[in-house]
Amino acid sequence: MQVPRQEGNGPDTSETDELSPPSQTRPCSSADTSPINQDTPSSHHYVRPQRPALLPSRVHFGKLHFAGRDLGNISSSNGIPFFSDSGREWIRSCTGENAVFPDLPDDLLIDARMQTGDSDLSLPTSIDVVEDYLRFFRISHLRLEFPVVDSAAFHDTVRTAYGLVPGVPAHECMLAKACVSAFLSFLSLFEGERRPPELRVDGDACASHARRLLSASPQDMGVTTLQTAMMLSIHLLFSGQIALCAVYHSWACRIMFMLGGHLLADPWTMPDEPSDRCQSSTAQGKRHLRKLFWLCYIWDKEISLRTGQPPAIADDYCDLTLPGGYVDVQYRDEYAFADVTSLDESAVPVLPGDLRLSMMKSKAAAMLYSAQALRKSDATVLRDIRELDEELESWRLSIPPKHRPVLSLRESSVWSLEDKPKSVRTVVMNFEYHYLMATIHQATSRCRAWTTRESGEIDSVRSSLALAVEASRSTLISLRYVVHGLLDEASWTIVFYPMSAVVTIFCSILWDPLHPRAEEDLNLLESSPELIRCIRRRRMTENELLHLRVADDFLAELARLARCAINKARLEQNHLRYWG
Repeated sequence: MQVPRQEGNGPDTSETDELSPPSQTRPCSSADTSPINQDTPSSHHYVRPQRPALLPSRVHFGKLHFAGRDLGNISSSNGIPFFSDSGREWIRSCTGENAVFPDLPDDLLIDARMQTGDSDLSLPTSIDVVEDYLRFFRISHLRLEFPVVDSAAFHDTVRTAYGLVPGVPAHECMLAKACVSAFLSFLSLFEGERRPPELRVDGDACASHARRLLSASPQDMGVTTLQTAMMLSIHLLFSGQIALCAVYHSWACRIMFMLGGHLLADPWTMPDEPSDRCQSSTAQGKRHLRKLFWLCYIWDKEISLRTGQPPAIADDYCDLTLPGGYVDVQYRDEYAFADVTSLDESAVPVLPGDLRLSMMKSKAAAMLYSAQALRKSDATVLRDIRELDEELESWRLSIPPKHRPVLSLRESSVWSLEDKPKSVRTVVMNFEYHYLMATIHQATSRCRAWTTRESGEIDSVRSSLALAVEASRSTLISLRYVVHGLLDEASWTIVFYPMSAVVTIFCSILWDPLHPRAEEDLNLLESSPELIRCIRRRRMTENELLHLRVADDFLAELARLARCAINKARLEQNHLRYWG
């Protein structure tokens, strides 16, 4: 996924660029290319076909900028840039080569299961398999970090789905079936590969089944529908169907508003009363609803920052009071390493990331990438960047030292899982920190100083962009050292970060191919396809394999072009020395 860029006032050339076939190119030399093993999914190259686009050509995340250049749009389907005509011309001028980037295969544009018209609404597996998945959820860290269902209440939902609760209306049974299918699709992302084939479910099939059930059922706006929409949005996001993910995410947010989850300040202060089952259930129900709100909030700010699209949740309309004691429990070792079966499900949630960081993402998106931000002067943008940078540093210093993200990483001083606690949260927090650092400082790429060369501002925007590039380097360097130690169930969480970092580093090489660290940066680019393959170690669906092939081809082409840019700059430098 790429760092978002909002659309500016310049002409939109994406439509003609997307519909035109690529110019053929040749590698600089056999030694300069970044070879991909022919046994890997990347051996199949997808070349832009000469045909009308199947999706509207103007559907995109936002604009990609670097050092004052408007380089093009970012695809809303796969997060890979569609470089504009001017962006391709800049690449050609820097490399002496025409870029050939992969196109999105047709297979990724159509969900065949949703097109079949299959009216079978029965559940895709037996209740024993569902109960087994639920047992896994109860004993895993997912229960704390992804509280998509309340374990006890969801058990009743399972019984309802399988017709074991008498007197339940038909539409409630249908919603229960949708929720169970969505739960299976969600857990298949984390648990499916560990299971024997007879206990394994097809996550994509379960997601499609849940969507069919939702479309066929009455528009019930209760917690069951909220949970279903939330789990479907997570599954769609992780399987690369980002545009559809945004639809279900928005649906989940709207239901959550109707239920009032955005206004529950701190339900963890509400006492349980075991003597009164109704009051106890109400208190726990409000805690679960508030957890769902925070999950919606985290994903909303992440999607908005990554895509450049407006958030579905407006902060001013929400009570963003953190749960009491939230900061204290986030980095306790027992939450990172202990047997979670001993931890109370009604306790203060851990959630996928630090809520304070999510609030900073919301602030950064509004201050730097909103429609209003596009009209700000360079001085105002630089002031906002300094404010956000200081706030991010204050957050970093508030983290306990053994979990604290490092400012910058070099190959000679990189931390590894031997130096830090073997906590996926620690690893992911480093990626989130560097991603947000790069996103904040890369906003200077939009500044007018790149073209006006105004003294006093050009130095500031250059140094700020250098921080964005350094943060991107740190992302790829740290990934190289921790990827083999990551837990399978959390591997999805870091796929987005290297994709964003790679594009930033590629643009940096083209901008200054003779930089002292250009060769080091090129090595990072050339190693990125293998790193991303290592991240996605679980058994992938056909859709995901196609995504991986496109990503492989895209990253290999970036590495080839970066090598060409360095070689071209060196030849020109030698020519000047010889004839100068």
